[in-house]
Formats: sequence, C-alpha cells, structure tokens
Amino acid sequence: MWPSWILGHLAQQTHHHHASADGDRLAIMVRASDERYRAFLGQIYPFESAIEASCVATDGLDSRIRRTHLKASRLASDLDALGLATTELAPFDPPRFDGPAEALAWLWVLHRNTLLHGLISRYLAGKLPEVMRRAGSYLSVFEGRAGALMRELGDAIERVARRASIVERIVEVANEAFRAQRQWYRSNVLPERPRTPGSIAPPKAA
Repeated sequence: MWPSWILGHLAQQTHHHHASADGDRLAIMVRASDERYRAFLGQIYPFESAIEASCVATDGLDSRIRRTHLKASRLASDLDALGLATTELAPFDPPRFDGPAEALAWLWVLHRNTLLHGLISRYLAGKLPEVMRRAGSYLSVFEGRAGALMRELGDAIERVARRASIVERIVEVANEAFRAQRQWYRSNVLPERPRTPGSIAPPKAA
C-alpha cells in the first residue's frame, strides 16, 4: 500500500506541536491513580465530544468517517462508570467548520492521539486493573486498528484536498486544532496527587 501523501504532509507541517500533544496524552502514565485517571478522561471529554458534535453537524463529511472514527460515547460511558457525570465538566466551545476539509483536519488531530492509546491502555491495565476493566473502553476502542483507521482518514482527506488552496487550509486548521488542544489541557491540568483511597465511585448495580 502506498503511503498517504496528505498524512505525511500534515505530519511535517505540524511537527512542532507533536511533542506537547503526546506529552499531554502520556501524562496519565506519571503517578497513575484512580483519581488521576478519572480526571484524565474528564479533561478529554468536553474537548473531543464538542469537536465530534461539530463534525457531525458539518454537511458533506464522509459518512463512513462518522461511523468509524467518533468515540465520545465511549468516554461518556467510562466517566459514568467512574461516577462522574459529563454535565459536571467545564464545556469547550468548538469552532464551526465551513466544510468537510476543516472537520477532517480537526479529526486528524484527535485521531493522532489514539496512536498512543494502546500503549497507555496496557500500562494502566497493569497499574489500575479493576478501573480499566470497567472504564477502559475509550482507550481500547481502536486497539490494533488505530493505524488502519488513520489511513482511512487520510484517504478521506485526500478526496477533499483537490486544490492547493484546500491543502493549505487543512494544514492551517490542523495547526489551529493543535493549539486549541494544548490550551485546553493547560487550562485543565491533572491533579498532582491522588486523593484518598476509595475516592472513585463504586460500579453501579446491574
């Protein structure tokens, strides 16, 4: 299979954001605890759910991408299992996308995070096995296929990148998305120390 030219171009044109984006995602592996994990998911949900909602509202977005690449429902389910209602979280005000090119640029930034999720999920399964058994669906949903889904996303982006001006706009929006993501995580940092044992709500009765 030929490598995707647009994925390579996006990676090259946004490389200066990658270290901080990866660091924000890998932060949960430092002093992992039940409370930090709940806060970690609570960081992610408002941002990613708002972006996904904007993508769904964008006319012309590839219907397959809508079916295969959205995962906010998994986050909501995991947070519910941890006793944290999504309505308790600070909202993120997403941008409105002018068309599928902009929506796909933002989705690329979000999906790039999932390339680390297998590593994080396996690490946390060793550190927090009970928590991950009942609230690990978001991190594991793309297990073993994040790379293949990235290629599908690249194909979708290539289909809309029909002119140089559209490619330039996709790169511009991807950089904007990285900056917004970084600002969001800087404003919603993980707790430095875990709370007392048992601070995570017990699983709900069936």
